[in-house]
Amino acid sequence: MSDKPGHNSGQEDDSGWVDVSSKTGAGGLPTRRLDLMAAFDRMTGGHERVAAWLDALFSRKGAGADLFSRQTVLPVLDRLAAVLSGLIAMILVDRHYGPAGLGVFAWFFSLLAIAGYLGRYGIPVYVENRMARSPESADVLCARALAALLSLGGAAVAVCTLYAFLLAGPGPGSADNFLILLLGPTVFFQNINALKLAMLNGTGRHAAAAGLRIRQRLVFLGATLMLCLFRVPVPLLAGAFLLSQIVMLGLGRKTVRLPGAARVLAGWKQVGQMVDKGRAFLFTDNLLDVVFYADMLILGWFVDPVKLGLYARALILARLFLVAPGGLRSVFRKAANQRVRAGLNGDLVPFVGRTARGMFFVHGLLAILVLGHFQQALELVYDSRQQAAETFAVFALVMPGLIFFSAVTALEPVFEALEKSERLKRMNLAVAAVNLMLNINLIPFAGIDGAAMATSGAMLIHFFLFARLLPAGLRGSIFFWPGAAAALYLTYVLMAWSGMGVFPWILLSPILFGVFLWAGGFFDKPSGRTAG
Repeated sequence: MSDKPGHNSGQEDDSGWVDVSSKTGAGGLPTRRLDLMAAFDRMTGGHERVAAWLDALFSRKGAGADLFSRQTVLPVLDRLAAVLSGLIAMILVDRHYGPAGLGVFAWFFSLLAIAGYLGRYGIPVYVENRMARSPESADVLCARALAALLSLGGAAVAVCTLYAFLLAGPGPGSADNFLILLLGPTVFFQNINALKLAMLNGTGRHAAAAGLRIRQRLVFLGATLMLCLFRVPVPLLAGAFLLSQIVMLGLGRKTVRLPGAARVLAGWKQVGQMVDKGRAFLFTDNLLDVVFYADMLILGWFVDPVKLGLYARALILARLFLVAPGGLRSVFRKAANQRVRAGLNGDLVPFVGRTARGMFFVHGLLAILVLGHFQQALELVYDSRQQAAETFAVFALVMPGLIFFSAVTALEPVFEALEKSERLKRMNLAVAAVNLMLNINLIPFAGIDGAAMATSGAMLIHFFLFARLLPAGLRGSIFFWPGAAAALYLTYVLMAWSGMGVFPWILLSPILFGVFLWAGGFFDKPSGRTAG
């Protein structure tokens, strides 16, 4: 499943890297020994390393010049719009229908995320990777991909229609099959739109893809608002998802053109071949972001809709931590493919190291602020202080795993660029299996707290497996996690003990967190291998 640890200096592995790194311990993560002289050197020269690290992270020079350009900002804003639109929609449903209605709405939200992911079968990710490397083959590739996605979408419509009319409704105690009936066509249109986004991202037009998604989410939010104002039955609220996908299909026709009918019909003969190509990427792209929706589906069979709504509140806010990783995933996919195509594998070492450290630093600070003042903010949004406290408790349980997960999840396309997709797939499937087993065992007796613990535990396992299964030349680029965890914990404890308000908290926590991270060697130059 993975490379054997303990390579000797100067040896090559199957990735074409030469070992110049320090030794790694169990799990493929770097180990450290207590060295007083090294600690003294780190103290005397630490400010220079911090300055160099920040300069490299935010500098516009070098290979990562486009990392903080418009092509990056809009994708991140797109992810922020996704979280905010979901949060606002759930608040609207909660206000008009109460926690019970919110539970049904969130249940369909989770079901659509999982069904939509499986319905695409990895084909858009394959198209995006292929176009990033060989844009000259786009016409034939996209025609075949659209034929395959239309076939899969049609199958989803047929299956959901049969299920809706032959079986009972979407959850226990419900006879309403309208949600399932709407699921099929929503997946159908999602498939077509996913290809449009892949065509844009594959050619580096990340801003255009993000703009298209942002407009779709605004349509979804407007439709949800109108349906809530008209007080339609809760199952009809799912129509907002379908309407937004139909509108998105008509948007951006000047920016990206889908293959014509003649090309699609010609590509129908290669549907089976395209499905086989997509299968290699089925469980590689953003799987765990979707898998964690499984909590909602399982909870729907063990807790009442009110508890389900409380969990949905905490989960949608927790997804704020996935805004930057999710938005940057397509940017990093193209950047990694370009480096590999140019033979610059060695540039991936600082690329991975800087990104993981930057993500952990930013999300660690966000966690410290949120844990200190999150419950007060919830009490402003929701009427019941007791429900706000329950939501906060769930959020706090998810937080430890969420911070480490958000530090590395955006870097998963590196596996694809190095043609290690099977390794990434095995890792994601292993984490998904662990998450499922933890949910099945914890939810029956711990309810929503058990679901939160299962999610957090699965995210931590993802981080450790990610570091272990990185191609050997990149393993040393992941930061020293025990020191980072200790810095995070100490900063939060001291800030919470001080009892400061929001603004002093915002001003002092970055300084304190940075000092603790520096003391633990977080800003040290990542070790790795250079291309042989």
